[in-house]
Amino acid sequence: MKRVPGLLSAGTLLLFSGQVLADDMEGSIESLDTNAQTFVLQGITFKTTDNTDYDDGLTQFADLEAGLRVEVDFTFINGIHYATEIELDKP
Repeated sequence: MKRVPGLLSAGTLLLFSGQVLADDMEGSIESLDTNAQTFVLQGITFKTTDNTDYDDGLTQFADLEAGLRVEVDFTFINGIHYATEIELDKP
């Protein structure tokens, strides 16, 4: 029990320290913004960059379209979901 308060303090500290998380998600693209180079998947907006890797026949942002099923690997930095890799979702 003595460790719990220490863990809670460390967890609270992480919430306020510019947290960086990496994860992945899959689903159908709901919408795209070509000017901002973003797309929405499961209600979350993902930003693409020059470093975004495209696989499975996808080579660039222009290959994405609404309704396309994809898996996106991403990092979450300072409130923004950055797509690090986008590939077709294989059922």
